[in-house]
Amino acid sequence: MDIKQIILGAVAIIIGIILLPTIAYFVSTAKANESVAAVSGVSAVLDLILYGFAFGLVGIGIGMIWMSFRD
Repeated sequence: MDIKQIILGAVAIIIGIILLPTIAYFVSTAKANESVAAVSGVSAVLDLILYGFAFGLVGIGIGMIWMSFRD
């Protein structure tokens, strides 16, 4: 069991969970902006990139913790 991977995994999960409300606020504010709404497809790309980043951090954290217990 590698304690370093567990700590880094927990930090990645915490950062990802903390970023979710911040990202949700940013996306809702950006979609309300006329400049962003004028460009076709930008709202879908914002959702994919930002939420993918936050959930990716959580997924990486879970994977790191799982790999440390597997060894």
